[in-house]
Amino acid sequence: MKQSGDLSIFLANYSPSFARTAYLLTGDADRARELAVEALVTACRRWSTIRWGQPAVAALRELYAQFLAAAPPPAPEEHALATLPPTARAVLVARYHDALPPEQVAMVTGLWTAALEEETHQALTLLRAAHPELFTRDETPEPGDVPSPEPEGDAPSEPEGGTQEAVDQAPWVAPEVPPGTAQEPEPTPWTVPAQGPDTDDPGLRAVLVRIALGMPHLNLSEPVLTRIGRRRRTRVTLWATVSAGAVGAFAALVVIAVSNLAGNLEKATGDSGTALTPSDEVPMAMPDKLGDPIRYAYTDYCEGASSNSSDPRPCGQWRLTTLSGKEWRLPAARAGYDEETLIALPLAISQDGHRLAYRHRDGSYVVHDLPTGVVKKIDIEHEETPPHITSSPNGRYFALDFGAADGAMLDFETGATRHVRGTKIKILAVGNDGTRVVSDEVDVNDVPGHASVATLTLQGARGRAGGYRVDPGLLEYGAALSPDGRTLALVSADERLVTMNARTGRVFGSRTALDDYGVIAVERWLSADEVLVRQPDEDDEDAYLTRVDVRSGKSADYGGEEWIGYDSPLGALK
Repeated sequence: MKQSGDLSIFLANYSPSFARTAYLLTGDADRARELAVEALVTACRRWSTIRWGQPAVAALRELYAQFLAAAPPPAPEEHALATLPPTARAVLVARYHDALPPEQVAMVTGLWTAALEEETHQALTLLRAAHPELFTRDETPEPGDVPSPEPEGDAPSEPEGGTQEAVDQAPWVAPEVPPGTAQEPEPTPWTVPAQGPDTDDPGLRAVLVRIALGMPHLNLSEPVLTRIGRRRRTRVTLWATVSAGAVGAFAALVVIAVSNLAGNLEKATGDSGTALTPSDEVPMAMPDKLGDPIRYAYTDYCEGASSNSSDPRPCGQWRLTTLSGKEWRLPAARAGYDEETLIALPLAISQDGHRLAYRHRDGSYVVHDLPTGVVKKIDIEHEETPPHITSSPNGRYFALDFGAADGAMLDFETGATRHVRGTKIKILAVGNDGTRVVSDEVDVNDVPGHASVATLTLQGARGRAGGYRVDPGLLEYGAALSPDGRTLALVSADERLVTMNARTGRVFGSRTALDDYGVIAVERWLSADEVLVRQPDEDDEDAYLTRVDVRSGKSADYGGEEWIGYDSPLGALK
């Protein structure tokens, strides 16, 4: 299963890169693995904080900080960077191997930006002095044609005092190669064209990438996740640069840098097998008719390029997992995030798993009945605000709103669409008879302690009821309507599950605390007395389901799902 914002895909996709960075810093594969694991564990323990920001930068900063925190043991003599002091080594690796711009290099190495240029210059000069063969030119000059190099950087053309001895004593000055001598360095597998010492040298970058190949390709997901102490099973899942509400987890600068790194490695090895690729093969397109109920859905990703959400490639389409375990993709639906608005494109599944609601490739919103293959359109215009879809427990009714002035509900049996209008409409829940629980939020200045309030009403065949005001915060996690259509299950601001009379607004029954790990959403009623709630696990990574008895207030893990994604649309339960 793939799920956006997931820690395990971040580790699966990028931990090999961090291991190679650690290898360049330490020169030893065992120490590199230990350093990379320790840094990733420290950074990813804060995953709920860093996941929506710049997780790669946070992990790199931790890796460099741990490398530089204590005097690291000397690197093996055969390591090409062994002669460089730790800080100089870190600067070159961050700048040329990790492809970070100067500002990011300064941040991950703890240097002032003003001191970075001098540190980089000295590191390059030291490396040239110790390993001139790394900077050999493409063409081997004839004897007698090798020019004497100009002094490096700020070194004067004539040493103070006018003696050659002063030049020899400068630790960062590369020795001259007298013309016509046999000191021309021999070509090595790392040899690249010489470049200026203070430029973004693509040759040096290629050198470091090739040296980094001395580190075996390691996926550090298992040791890192084990150390973090995750209590729930995870698979390789998507780390994207987007998530619900935050959208854009990874700064563009870091995306470019890490992409450059992966691309450099692939080019250097000449072996596409080293490139990072999705873990699973793309499944077959779902047929128009399908008898196997859908259990949950998620969106996948495309390696190497984004997938157009309006017409997604197979790798970026919705994936549907059925009760039997079979997986399909949904080519008819838009998927991912709208490129202009960055709004997540929706998909909803009826509780029996036999109907899907989604935004079609043609831009309309439709409901697809899987057993018959019939598709019917919800007659409403798309709004440039986040869409919200909910269905009745029996799957006959699907309601759609955008938190705007217009909402709609499709009766699939008749094909008719009913509209609901207001100010900021949200259709919270729909009963099996088509009764709608509607919230309309308005700004107020005459209600003490509130800048806005939401008015709840029941609308259906039996008329309208309700019309009472509630705090909009009470609706933050959604709502579920009981099978008899009389009771709403909601989560209060202090993360307690409460039940409310849907017609009068009176709160009654037990109030169950759900504050172990927080709340994601109220899912559905399981019976007349039990409500299903989705909660994040202790790592704020995956999610699990909790069943709550509204009469006794007792709660327990729901045993029908081992785990689900944080935002995965949920259909039929086992």
